[in-house]
Amino acid sequence: MNTTGQSQRDIVLSAMQRRPGDFWPRGSGHVLLGLPGSPREQKAYHEPGGGFSPSPGSFGVSVWVRDAGGALIATGDSIAMGDVSQAFAWDDAGLPPAIVTRTPFYECRWSVDMDETWHFSLTPASAAASVAIAIRSAGPAGGPVTSLWRDGDSLVVNHRWVVTVCPAGASARLADEERPGWQNGGPSADRIDSPDGWAAACIESDGRRPLSLIIRDTAPRFSGGLRYDGVRSALRMELPDPEFAASLDAQAAHLLMGYVGGQTCPGEPVNYPLAWERDGAYSVMAMARCGQVETAKQLAVYFAENDFFGGFGAEGDAPGSAINLLAGVAAIARDDEFTRRIRPHAERKAGYIYEMLSAAREIDKTWVGPICPHLAAETDIPTICRQARDGLVAGAMDRHYPVLYTTAMSYRGLRQAARLAAQLGETEVARKHDAAAERMRGAWLAHFGDADLANERTYMSSLWPTWIVPPDFTPFTAGLTARWEGEHGRGSYPRRPLWTYFTHAEAHQWLFLGRPDIVWETVRYFRANQCSAGLYSWWEGEGEENTFGLWPRIRGWVKPPHVTPHYWTASEALLLQLDMLAYVDESYDEPVLVVGAGVPQEWVGTPMSVSGLRTAAGTVDWRHDGKKLDVTVHAAGTTAVRAGASFGAGTQITVRYV
Repeated sequence: MNTTGQSQRDIVLSAMQRRPGDFWPRGSGHVLLGLPGSPREQKAYHEPGGGFSPSPGSFGVSVWVRDAGGALIATGDSIAMGDVSQAFAWDDAGLPPAIVTRTPFYECRWSVDMDETWHFSLTPASAAASVAIAIRSAGPAGGPVTSLWRDGDSLVVNHRWVVTVCPAGASARLADEERPGWQNGGPSADRIDSPDGWAAACIESDGRRPLSLIIRDTAPRFSGGLRYDGVRSALRMELPDPEFAASLDAQAAHLLMGYVGGQTCPGEPVNYPLAWERDGAYSVMAMARCGQVETAKQLAVYFAENDFFGGFGAEGDAPGSAINLLAGVAAIARDDEFTRRIRPHAERKAGYIYEMLSAAREIDKTWVGPICPHLAAETDIPTICRQARDGLVAGAMDRHYPVLYTTAMSYRGLRQAARLAAQLGETEVARKHDAAAERMRGAWLAHFGDADLANERTYMSSLWPTWIVPPDFTPFTAGLTARWEGEHGRGSYPRRPLWTYFTHAEAHQWLFLGRPDIVWETVRYFRANQCSAGLYSWWEGEGEENTFGLWPRIRGWVKPPHVTPHYWTASEALLLQLDMLAYVDESYDEPVLVVGAGVPQEWVGTPMSVSGLRTAAGTVDWRHDGKKLDVTVHAAGTTAVRAGASFGAGTQITVRYV
């Protein structure tokens, strides 16, 4: 068949039309599996049911199910999602989690070791059916399989990948997918060459014995050099709801496995092969808060040394966002050397905020890294702001100018720059930043109700993460309530949200307002609407948002419903859950540590504990025995402590500072 000029995606779509009776990859719910910091080319993609590709553009592995007569009745990609159960399994603190899948027909497990060798085990679950393993071109992130041959108990794919089969002696029938009946037996060659890339193999023993694969890439491997302490959060939790901890650890794992070198991608790195300041700032802060402090410090250096980067070029929220990140990591790390290293960079970024505050016209800045290809012809990519407006920053963000949002982020940046300065004894600099921030806050409050400044981003940034609005500022609370009632009715989501990071951020506002009931409506919605059930991954948008055109080069993800996993969403979800356990209230002059703000009423009578939770006030451990709350804060100083709303005003609190 002549495929000249066709993309790999088009080749697969054409084959699906020609061979409608064949089984094809699920094409939904993929997640990454790989070492933190490894190159994009060394990350695997997994789809529900056990579908797997060891690298973008490699090949696909899937599970086949045959009935007693040998007829192919299902694959892991065709089993209904209601019959597929998935979970992460952490066997070793230094390794990524395995992905364990259970269906009515089989249980399987994918894992990776420190040498980036992939391990797969498959165990039949029913005597009424037999299972086999298919290796073929199409997969979660497949590619053309032009050659496939036997080498003892191994198969060699494309002169590169060595797939060792256990038990020794299991049959491996080679075939060409373009030939009729290729799935159902017939003579098998020792080698298949397919110029169109459709060489395939079916591996089986007696159909009812376990099978396993070891997949090794013979190409040179590269280390990302990223430091990390396990591929999950460092918290220890005993809570009435085991899903809470499972989701929290899953978000940390998704973020860590998605890092490429020292780069934080906005979403999975085939769709988003770049760093983006805004999304990445949340990701790095989430690392620090969940206890991966060395990882956060290492990632933060890029945000310190570079001012403007991301798919939309230079944006006005970047200086405040980056300063907030740097100061937040410094407050948790309590590392004087790190603080001194980032301090000059924070001051330079604060200078950009002052420049935007006094802007008489548009201001342009250079940026580093690529921009989204669809914006290549745009002329406003360098523009970080328009003319300042009555003490407000008219900064660029998301291809427009949401003034209240960019002002709030700039306010936060100056507040955090003041804290860094004060930490190093630079009192006058700290006073200057605080005074400027307070003027910005006054202007923001004065203009909050201006109709022409209305923007949904105001409601995902005003308490969390900026604290520009006090909780008793009723116009904000009224607006947030109107949004909740108008968009969600009685706690439901009548429309599937596109920008899931905004939805999580808005729930964060409700947490700081003492409404855990509304927060839990959001938590429960996303639990019930996972892209990859049991692995707690979520989506962005519809189709390929801000694509760089890499997926069409791959024989997988051929009909993208959205971007997933999305790492800004994972960061927002992780930070929300952490703050549900404990956060520092910065509403007024003296901060207050709030413990258990997101604890629902039904948990209060049950013993629970949390330890190792990093906050700006120190590392927090707390325990509730059903009646009283014991809190330990590991910090040099003291901070006032209060219990979350569900505990009740009469809750006895004991606080120790160590």
